[in-house]
Amino acid sequence: MALRFGLNNKIKPKLLINIGALFDVPTSSLVIGNKGETIFNGGLGFVTAVVGAGNNYKSTILHYMMLSAGDRIRESYDTGMSTYDTEVNITIDRLQYLAKNFKHLPNDLIVGEDRVWELTDKSLSPANKWAMDVFDYAAKKVKDTSIMVDYTAFVDPYTKGPLKMVLPTFAEIDSMTEFEGEATSKMLDGDLEDSSTNTFAMKQGLFKMKFMSRLPSVSTSSNTFFLMTAQIGTKINMDTGPMAKYNQPTKKLQYLKSSDDIKGVSSKFSFLLNNGWFAHTATVLKNQATKLPEYPKVNDNSNATDLNTVKLTQLRSKSGPSGYTLEIVVSQTEGVLPALTEFHHIKTNGKYGIEGSNLSYNIVFKPDTKLSRTTVRRKIDDDAKLRRAINIASELLQVAVFMPNIKEEGLYCEPKELYDDIAAMGYDWEKLLDSRGYWLIDQYSKKSLPFLSVIDLLKMRKGLYKPYWYDLTKD
Repeated sequence: MALRFGLNNKIKPKLLINIGALFDVPTSSLVIGNKGETIFNGGLGFVTAVVGAGNNYKSTILHYMMLSAGDRIRESYDTGMSTYDTEVNITIDRLQYLAKNFKHLPNDLIVGEDRVWELTDKSLSPANKWAMDVFDYAAKKVKDTSIMVDYTAFVDPYTKGPLKMVLPTFAEIDSMTEFEGEATSKMLDGDLEDSSTNTFAMKQGLFKMKFMSRLPSVSTSSNTFFLMTAQIGTKINMDTGPMAKYNQPTKKLQYLKSSDDIKGVSSKFSFLLNNGWFAHTATVLKNQATKLPEYPKVNDNSNATDLNTVKLTQLRSKSGPSGYTLEIVVSQTEGVLPALTEFHHIKTNGKYGIEGSNLSYNIVFKPDTKLSRTTVRRKIDDDAKLRRAINIASELLQVAVFMPNIKEEGLYCEPKELYDDIAAMGYDWEKLLDSRGYWLIDQYSKKSLPFLSVIDLLKMRKGLYKPYWYDLTKD
């Protein structure tokens, strides 16, 4: 008798979308691509939340995650995004301005003919109606063979042929705290003192629990990525008397204070997330001498409060460790600044991969570009190869922190050693910087920059990998 169930149910690989700004490496596993490249399978999870108190840029960070992921997909194929605004405060102009930094998204992605991003709010549609529309759309995606494409870098583990999956799409809720179904909303239309409203909170919680319960299966089966924010508040202990001190609030998440509470979400919220980020400690990033932004966009007339840092603590992750904190640089006008975030990351961690003095310095991987505190932001905006050099240094630092096995295998080395050893092998760093570190659906398209990850570079140094696109004989 064969001891096999024979159910013939085959789980497909789950591909997370690289989004940059420090998110990819700590949430990733390593996958070997079709041409031997090593890919970080990390970034945006299928169900992602950013929680926090007010004025900690939760929505801005959430929009960045979706826009960056959408931009990476649009580099190869079409995609769609939908946002449900529960607080009825999103403006079209603001969102289109945040999207302008993503070159593969259309300029008028909300109101133009090529309308990639659909917006609605609870003044136009109750949450249950929006949710069912999204779920119905996801069900249709699963059956639509026209959006089933080859993910060229990835191998189907069962057939050993190209991995075929439906194209990714994105749905965003800002915020879950105010996510209200129609039945519960109607309960508040009449007299608020009426006894019939007493079950409002219970029914509201039941609706959110049902919604959250469907997300894991809907998201993975249809390749629909769900993103949401939620408010953090303080738990209030209503107990009195001698036993009050023993009845203190309990912790639902290990890395959240017991006095903190994620408001108005289902009990399933905390354990059905792929990645749950806690945004906190937003601080103006200004120079102590000039009182202007630490990294000004121009040398004068700078908005003193434009640049901020936000700390993001990983409360829960199903694709990597929890409990660590990232520091993200956010502009009040431009949103999350991924390259400046990566630069700030290496500068504030022992000037990792940076050479020179406090006044004039350079990135190890691009030694001819001189930088200073007041010029780095402008030069980052103007120079794609500088952004790539910073990206390599930043991800190399994260590999050192989050992937101890790379050190154990003898692959890891310091930035200067990597630069010198690769150059000594005959590689031209200017050509290597003309690359990307994120995977694409159409990975090998000649319309996009060639792929080269930090792990690829470490393997090249050891003679374990040669980029499929680089011909050393021509140098």
